[in-house]
Amino acid sequence: MPPIALTDLQLHEVMQAARLVPLDLRQVYLEQLAMELRGRELGDGLVHRVAYDVARRINWDAGKMAAVG
Repeated sequence: MPPIALTDLQLHEVMQAARLVPLDLRQVYLEQLAMELRGRELGDGLVHRVAYDVARRINWDAGKMAAVG
């Protein structure tokens, strides 16, 4: 999968959102984020919104799995 070109500001937003994700799930976070951003026009607002949406979704799923398992 070729890399996604992000500006410094966009990369900063991705890194800030990644801090919300447990360390053991950060690779999953980056993979899901890349899938969501691939092929889209990458404005600062879109990257911010998607980065935090993916981080929240992963945390929500992790919380549900912890409650079940």
